[in-house]
Amino acid sequence: MSRMMDDGLRTRSGHCIQCHPSKIAYASRNSEAADLYIAGSYTSKVLKRKASSRQTAIKLILIIVVFGFVACGFVRIDDPEIIGGGIKSIKIVALGDSTTEASWDGNAKEVYTSRLQRELEKYGIEAEVINAGISNTDSRQALARLDYDVRRHNPDVVIVQFGINDSWIDASLGRSEPRLTLTEYRACLEKIIDTLKGEGTGVIIMTSNPMRWSELYGEELRDPVLGFDFDDARGLNLLLEVYVEEVRLIAAEKKVPLIDVFKKFEDYDLIENKSIHDLLIPDDEMHPNDLGHQLIAKWLTDLLIAEFY
Repeated sequence: MSRMMDDGLRTRSGHCIQCHPSKIAYASRNSEAADLYIAGSYTSKVLKRKASSRQTAIKLILIIVVFGFVACGFVRIDDPEIIGGGIKSIKIVALGDSTTEASWDGNAKEVYTSRLQRELEKYGIEAEVINAGISNTDSRQALARLDYDVRRHNPDVVIVQFGINDSWIDASLGRSEPRLTLTEYRACLEKIIDTLKGEGTGVIIMTSNPMRWSELYGEELRDPVLGFDFDDARGLNLLLEVYVEEVRLIAAEKKVPLIDVFKKFEDYDLIENKSIHDLLIPDDEMHPNDLGHQLIAKWLTDLLIAEFY
């Protein structure tokens, strides 16, 4: 692995990038076998990729390519973020609504963001997880606050989860249509994803969790004109399911990792002696409780390890 010395890029043997290729080859042949890790980011011009091949020829090609980028000023190598075995630090921003927000006044003692940070630490990964969840917000509002709440932090990965508020009908305000149409919802999510990916930021998108009827939420939707079935335990998800399916399509089209929280919660409900009520705040039935957030953090940890490590 190369390193910065006196503002100049050098190999571990002390050669600078102007050294003759044969000297670099000699240094490579006589150093102990190891994988080559390259860190970076589009915005800060730092590569953060890794190569697992142990073939010397491939390593030399990668070294020459990286040196070329460095020499041309396109990238720099930042050794503190590259620790043997892979990149061991990561900054994550979670962009969402009240199912993400840490300070929402619910009965979940701890949401998935703080749990995720601890889970990653178990793998020796120093994680900074920034919670950018704001209750009662939708994807259009998320797009409007993307610069301040997300991009200014220069994250490595952004978790995006919206849908419940986007698909919600404010019947108590005399409305009969969702806050955002499906077309508007898709456009906002696509813009968020395209903006982040265009900067080299990793994106994970999650479907919203399913809901159940409760005294707190849903009573305003009893008007038969709206089409909700109060005799169906899953009836509150009538519109949400349509928006959830759109997230699945967007994830496939944009080739971004998906955690299908909606499906995973519903699948949990099908397990013998289990119930989706085990995952939702009692008398609320809209927001995940401690167990719900624990599972989301576990799913995210597994995906992050698989995708980025």
